[in-house]
Amino acid sequence: MYDSLSIRAIYKYAISLILLGTVCAAIAGCSSQPPQITVEGQYANLSGMFLGAGSVFMKIKNAGGKDALISAAASIPNATVELHDVKDDRMVKTEKIAIPSRDTVELKPRSLHIMMFSMPKTVQVGTEFTLTLKFERSGDLQVPVRFEKPKELPMHGGQ
Repeated sequence: MYDSLSIRAIYKYAISLILLGTVCAAIAGCSSQPPQITVEGQYANLSGMFLGAGSVFMKIKNAGGKDALISAAASIPNATVELHDVKDDRMVKTEKIAIPSRDTVELKPRSLHIMMFSMPKTVQVGTEFTLTLKFERSGDLQVPVRFEKPKELPMHGGQ
């Protein structure tokens, strides 16, 4: 009924379809929907232990695909800004903060937060500034922030 040439052609065609399906699935997996980042409840506290230092807290909501906060910068002159976490009751610098798909990440005392150092003495409760958040996929997002009195007892002087 089928000669060996026909069977080989059918076999090659089936293998080609399988490979094409695998490639399409891989491409679809790599191109997830874009992130949809919003920020709410942002505020900052001055450190009670370190002059010129403070912490920034907020909720980062993502209604889309995954993303990561990779850095931040403040409009406060000479301020150094770092991403931090708390591990084993110690504050540690972190390279990025994952923002999962369709999730909210809360930056809060004794946990993930943004740390600021080398701020001028003029920064005090009530000082407002712009924080630029840099995301891996979403790019830059500017957020207004105000230094407030601590809402709870800080760890390590305001973290």
